[in-house]
Amino acid sequence: MKTDLRYQNGFLYEHHGAWYVRYRQRISKEDGSCNLNHLSKHLGRSKDFRDISDVELRRASFMQTVNRDRFSANSRITLTAFVEGAYLPWTKEERRASTSKGHHEIWINHIRDHVGELHPREFRTVDASRMLRTIAKENDLTKTTLQHIKSVLSTIFTYAKNEGAFDGANPVDGVLIPRHAKEPGETHAYDLGQVLQILDRLPLLEKSLVATAALAGLRQGELGGLEWTDYTGTELVIKRSIWMSVVNLPKTRASRDSVPVNPALAEILGEYRSSRGSPKAGVVFHSGDGLSIGADRVGRRVIRRALEAIRLPWYGWHALRRGLASNLYEIGAPDKVVQRILRHSKPHVTRERYILY
Repeated sequence: MKTDLRYQNGFLYEHHGAWYVRYRQRISKEDGSCNLNHLSKHLGRSKDFRDISDVELRRASFMQTVNRDRFSANSRITLTAFVEGAYLPWTKEERRASTSKGHHEIWINHIRDHVGELHPREFRTVDASRMLRTIAKENDLTKTTLQHIKSVLSTIFTYAKNEGAFDGANPVDGVLIPRHAKEPGETHAYDLGQVLQILDRLPLLEKSLVATAALAGLRQGELGGLEWTDYTGTELVIKRSIWMSVVNLPKTRASRDSVPVNPALAEILGEYRSSRGSPKAGVVFHSGDGLSIGADRVGRRVIRRALEAIRLPWYGWHALRRGLASNLYEIGAPDKVVQRILRHSKPHVTRERYILY
C-alpha cells in the first residue's frame, strides 16, 4: 500500500463561536490494514483571537505536529517520497517564494534522478559525494552551482531530522565540491561613472529605480516593495520585498533596516515624487496603476535598449548593488559604513563577495 506523505495544511473553519481545523489521520488496525479518518481539532474560542492571522498561526503550529508524527511513523519512506510529499510543500509554507522555487528546480533538475530508491536513513556521505561528482560531470556545472545543490540536499536532511524521518549526523556535512568543476563566471559591477551614464539615458521612472539601486543598494525585490511611507527624506526603511507578486520580508534579518539617502538620490526621488502628484502613501515605483512595477521587465524592455546606444551592456540589478560596494570602498568608506548601507550581517560578506577589484 502506498503511503500518503503529502504535507497537510488542514481545513480551517469557524463553528458556533470557535475555530477548528479539519485534517486526515491514517489509523492502523490489528490486521495490518489502515483506515483514513477525518478529524477536527478545536483551536480556541473566536473571541480569544485578535484576527484571522492569529488563527492561522495556531493552525500552522498544530498541523506541523500532525505532519511530524506522520513522518515518524513511516521511517521506511524513500528520500524521493519524503522530499516531494513533505519537504517541498513545507518550503512553500515556511520559506520565501523565490527560495521555494529555487529548491524545487534544483531537486527536479539535479538531485531527483540520482537518489533512486534510497531511504533517508540509508543515505551516507559517500552517496552525496558521488552524486555531486556525477552531476558535475554530466552537466559541466560551476563550483557555485554545485555548492547550491549541496546546500539544498543538506537542508533536506536538516528538515528530515526535525520531522523524525532521519536520525544521526547530517550526511551532507563534509561533502567536498569536485576539484575539477568549473570556476564561477565573471561577476559584473557598474562603477560610478557608468552609473551616471546610465542615469543620463533613462526616463524619470526608470532613472529613479536605477538611482535607488545604485546609490542606496536596494535589491530588485526591495525596489518593488518600497512604499512612500518608508521614505523619510533622509532614509529608506526596508520593510518588504516582492518577488513575482508575492510579498515577503526582506532577505535576512540584517536586511530589515534603514539605509541613508544621499543628496543626489534625494533630488531624483523628489523630482519623481512631484511628477506623481506628491503622494504620501502607496507603492513608490509603479507605471500609473498603483501596482508595483516589474523591475526585471523594466530592465529588459527599457534599460537594456537605452544602454545599447552607448554600447554598455545591461548586467542586471545586482550589478548596481555590487558596484555600490566597490564605489564606497574606492572613496575610503570604512567597512562598518559599507556593511550598514548594504545591510550585510557581517563585514566580511561585503569584502569577499561584493568588491570589484
